[in-house]
Amino acid sequence: MAEIREVQAYGRTAGYTGQGDARSGGGDGQQPGPKPKSREPRQIRDTARVLGIPAAEFTPRVQDAVTLILNEMDQVRFELEVCHNHEKHILDLADKHAYLPAVFNRRAFERELSRATVAVERSGEAGYLVTVMAAGMELVRRASGLKAVEFIEGKLAELALGATPATTPIGAVGIAEFGFLLGEADRQLAETTGGRIAARFEAAVIEYEGAPFTIIAHWGVAEIGPAAQPGAVRHAADADQRARARAAGPGPDPNAGGASETDKAERA
Repeated sequence: MAEIREVQAYGRTAGYTGQGDARSGGGDGQQPGPKPKSREPRQIRDTARVLGIPAAEFTPRVQDAVTLILNEMDQVRFELEVCHNHEKHILDLADKHAYLPAVFNRRAFERELSRATVAVERSGEAGYLVTVMAAGMELVRRASGLKAVEFIEGKLAELALGATPATTPIGAVGIAEFGFLLGEADRQLAETTGGRIAARFEAAVIEYEGAPFTIIAHWGVAEIGPAAQPGAVRHAADADQRARARAAGPGPDPNAGGASETDKAERA
């Protein structure tokens, strides 16, 4: 029989450290629970009996070896739970928008769009992508800075969430541009939704550091067909949005007042 020293050579020399170790959980260093304690001798004997090890053969060396193996199994199970929690944490971070936590970022929204395509294939019911964009954000950034744009985007995200059912996937797909996935819908519903959300955006007067901003919104729709590629659906919605904007005609930007003379000359 192998010496216990030989068996111990297969054990780890150091396990995970405490909280704060980057390997021991999510980004905040939190562990899923306390580390497993070494099993009591009584637990080892009960386990050996369940495993069918005869009492006559359950020598101190065998007990030490079984103890080492069971404790290692407990540690591996604990570390697997840590890895699963860390993976979930990383995936959540990958789907989370940097400053709009209530909506999907573009990566996550593309995944939801892929799922919608699969749902259309299975059900045979059409789905639609609706995109709504607030125009003129580049002028806002030049006049008032990036923080103003992010503040406006946050307010628009709140308006978008309030204008759609809680089950509707919403994603930030561009600068001040939001996408909405409508499952089992028709084109009339999609166009009604786009027009309603755009009107909601335009009716809101948003103030940032005392300066009011009026929104000019453009919207477009695209059908989600069977086997459709998410990128193709996005491009179709963008083309529809641009066509509607051209049909509406150019208009004065109500937020251009704060622009510098250089910006005004560039737009002229």
